[in-house]
Parts: sequence; C-alpha cells; structure tokens
Amino acid sequence: MTWFVNYRLDNYISVADRGLAYGDGVFETIRVFPQHFLHIEDHLSRLYRGLSKLAMPLTLEQKHNLYAFLYSDVLPLIHEESVVKIIVSRGEGGRGYLAPKQCIHSIIIGILPAPNYQPQRDKGISLSVSPVPISSNRYLAGIKHLNRLENVVAKQFLTLDDFESIMMNDKRQLVECIQSNLFWCKQGVLYTPSLALSGVQGTYRKAIITNQFNYTIQIGHFVLGDLMSADEVFITNSLMGIVPVIRVLGESFPIGVHTRKLQILMQAKDMHGVQ
Repeated sequence: MTWFVNYRLDNYISVADRGLAYGDGVFETIRVFPQHFLHIEDHLSRLYRGLSKLAMPLTLEQKHNLYAFLYSDVLPLIHEESVVKIIVSRGEGGRGYLAPKQCIHSIIIGILPAPNYQPQRDKGISLSVSPVPISSNRYLAGIKHLNRLENVVAKQFLTLDDFESIMMNDKRQLVECIQSNLFWCKQGVLYTPSLALSGVQGTYRKAIITNQFNYTIQIGHFVLGDLMSADEVFITNSLMGIVPVIRVLGESFPIGVHTRKLQILMQAKDMHGVQ
C-alpha cells in the first residue's frame, strides 16, 4: 500500500486530527485501472458535496490541486486494477465539537490492492438481515462521512455463510447493505430503497438510475416483504459492480436475465477507455 498525506509520500497524521477524534470528514474508494479511474467525476462530486454539507468545502483551487494530483502523481503508479482511497478531514483545531473557523484540511490518498469480486459476480451471494439498525438523519443522509460505526458493528454480526447483510431503519424499512446498495426486479421493474433519510448514495447506484437502460425504476420506502416477493435481487457498489443475490434468509432467488443484462451493460460502460 502507498499513502500520501497532503500530497507528500507519508502514512502518518496528527493525533489531534478531527477525523480521528470525531470522524469529522468524508472519504471515497475508487476502482482504478492503468490510465483510467472509474466514475471519477461521480466520486469527486459526492466528496465535494459531503464536504460542503459538513461546512468545510474545498475551494476551486483545492479541487484543481486534488484532481491534478490524482492524474499526474497517482495514476502513473497504477499498473494493475487497484483501489484509490481519498480521505479528507477538517484537520486540526477547534475546541471539542466546535470546529475551527479556518479549516486546514487533511487530504489523505492511498493506493490499495483491488479485491477480487469476480466469483461473486459470476455465482451470486447470500444475504442476511442485520440486527443493527441504521439511523435516520436527513441532514447527513447520502454522503460518505467518516462516522461508519453502524457498518462496523453490523460487519461483526456477519457470518461466513453470508456475503452481505441488509440494514433497515428503526421503522423496519429497507435502506441498504453494509457496504453496498440494494436492488431487486419484479415483472421487469427495478426497485431500490430511498436514501433520503439514511444510507450512502452509491456511485454505481447513481449510474444505474441515471442510465436507466430502458427500465422503469421505482425509488421508495419498502419493507422486507417487498424484497422477498422479487423475481431477482442484486447488490451494487463501485468496487464490486453488480453482484447477483441467490439467497436471502435462506430463500433462493435465481440469477435473472435482468441482472445479467445490467451486468453486461454496466461493465461495457465501465471498461470504455480501459486499455
């Protein structure tokens, strides 16, 4: 693994950094190939949106510097499929929860080995339902902030029999999985839970909704019974792409034609420009 801290080759940050003390920041994990970042604009857009929501926006110059560094210094180091992780915190300062008036960001960029999700994409995976509820907060919903304790605890309950676990809010409405977004198909219509109050607006989820591929897509508040009556189910995130679900709570689902079609269509878009 290779790490940069404030654009210098380093892997240390101050113990007084607010990202460490309070989770005061945001992050992105980006799938990258030699000479090509996947969905880079969507990732950076979500990063900037999250920073603005937390009242620590990057200036135009800072955005330019980050973008330039990714392409001039990071991308030349990528020789095989990898993951680039970007963490931006508020840095040091302030008193307790009170943030400093002048924010000096900590910008951390890492290059990590890419996980191999091809077996899951080919054969499908099993889902459980997490006993850990996901909190509702309209103000923070959608952004990928550094406060991920619910996901950390939910991961501890995940058994070897299941690849992922569905997370619901306190009303028992579906939100997402621990590290992925949730879709299902019924009678040719795609469904995915609303993220207006909880969850992370995944870049892959956004790409499917934006492109549509001639599908009607219903975004709303759903319960487990809606999912269990589906014809086919799949999960998505930016690193794994589209992964079929073949079991939920022990009940079997087929790897359907719509899931396979979307895998092919999205992979074609992803690989455009990859050499």
